[in-house]
Amino acid sequence: MGTVSSAAKAMLLGGASAAAVAAGGGSMYLARRIAKPKGKTLAEEKDWEIEQGLWGDFDLTERSSYTVSGMDGYTLHCELVKTENSIWSRLRGEDAAQDIGRKYVILTHGYTSNRYGTVKYIPTFLSLGYNCIIYDCRDHGVNKDAACSIGNFEAQDLQKVIEDTYDRYGEDIELGLHGESMGAAASLIVLKYRPKVRFVVADCPFANLYDLIGSGYRSMHIGFMIDPVNRTLQRMYHFDMKDSSPRDALKDNSVPVCLIHGKEDHFVPCANSEELAKTASGYCELHLVDEATHAHSRKVLGEEAYTQIVRQFLENIG
Repeated sequence: MGTVSSAAKAMLLGGASAAAVAAGGGSMYLARRIAKPKGKTLAEEKDWEIEQGLWGDFDLTERSSYTVSGMDGYTLHCELVKTENSIWSRLRGEDAAQDIGRKYVILTHGYTSNRYGTVKYIPTFLSLGYNCIIYDCRDHGVNKDAACSIGNFEAQDLQKVIEDTYDRYGEDIELGLHGESMGAAASLIVLKYRPKVRFVVADCPFANLYDLIGSGYRSMHIGFMIDPVNRTLQRMYHFDMKDSSPRDALKDNSVPVCLIHGKEDHFVPCANSEELAKTASGYCELHLVDEATHAHSRKVLGEEAYTQIVRQFLENIG
């Protein structure tokens, strides 16, 4: 699966030595590192996006906040970013299509991020005439503490956001999904529930969480911990890493999928997207980005080139 970066090792192991992990309680420690991550605040995510030059004119967009009841009644904090008066449409004079106001996309952020981690993708969809729905995944952003499953619970929450979107904006809307990393995985896993969506753009997803974490552990010479950690996750947090599996969701799927992945991604190697592309039973595109590390394809490509990938994909399926 490739070499695991130092940042990935910190997430997986938290700086603990292999000897400490092997000692009693190691599986509990590692399980907690997975299910209870220390994520960025909204302010911290905004500062990072600004520092990276990815925040753009987001502060000028027209937005409204609301909540959605997710899996088991868990409250998800959401925002609608409207396309009708977006700064991108005004500055470029782009036609947002005759069905403006009827097109929506739900953007799902990555692990330890929050809704503001999707801001860099919003100009792409606003320029294509899509209203954007962004939200904090469970245990992220301003949501209450909960167990994060890195895909499975999040897909069930996303299904609730999809249902709410149709209830809130009408059954005649056109709806698509975009996700990054964990959000990409959730956007693919949700397909097993047969949601009414036109497309999925998945940026740097993994194929199966159990395989990904196991590969990371093996690179740190603690591969023997994967099964004890998974059993601990089942016992303490009520999920199995094997169930966070975009690979399984794509085996019998008819929703068009666009996979985007950096070739230099050593946290979730691009082999994951290559495997997903081979597994997909429906229409699927795969775009590998030179020099891009994990979740950096948009930054490396730039807004125009990233938008062109999405635009061409939508034309291909339309």
